[in-house]
This record gives sequence, C-alpha cells and structure tokens, in this order.
Amino acid sequence: MSKLDYNKIKNLAAAKRIPIKELARRCDLSEQGFHYMLKKQTMRVDTLERICETLEITMVDLFDDNMDTSHVLGAIPPASSGSYSDLMNKLDTIIELLRAEKYARID
Repeated sequence: MSKLDYNKIKNLAAAKRIPIKELARRCDLSEQGFHYMLKKQTMRVDTLERICETLEITMVDLFDDNMDTSHVLGAIPPASSGSYSDLMNKLDTIIELLRAEKYARID
C-alpha cells in the first residue's frame, strides 16, 4: 500500500525556495509543530490541503512516485479520454466523500 511521502513536502518547498519555517507560517502552524508532524508523519487533511495550496501542488504530488492507485481508483471506471482533468475530478470526488465520512463520524 502506498502512503504519503512526507519528505516530498520538504523537497517541494526547497525546490520553490520556501523555507520550512515560512511554509509553516503560511499554513498557520508553528515551526516546531510543523517539524513534529513531519517527523511523526501524521497530518490532518486540512493541514495537507493548506500545504498543497501554498506549494501550488495537489495531494497526489505528495505520494510515492511508484504509487499503485488501483486500490484507490479501482471502484471508479476509467475515463474514456484518460485525461488529467478527468482524473483530478475523480480525485476531488474521492476527497469530498472522505470528508463527508469524516464529518459523519463526528456527528
């Protein structure tokens, strides 16, 4: 099973010349808290969304390059055109479903 590659957050920030301290500030996090989350390799979805927005990337960009997405997208029929925007629309749908499930558990 593939998982989020937390090192990619640091690498992508460095590639965009954004120090970790600045990335943490832009995401409304303390530098210490941000480093702790990276070390423990655990972050909330809304935190990951802020990081992606700040770095101008998608969450897909944070996963292993050798990621097998069949277990994630297996329930969704493949797009006839196979275009990137079709895939992104499907991923947006999955994210919305996961959020709805998360909030349903809270109620």
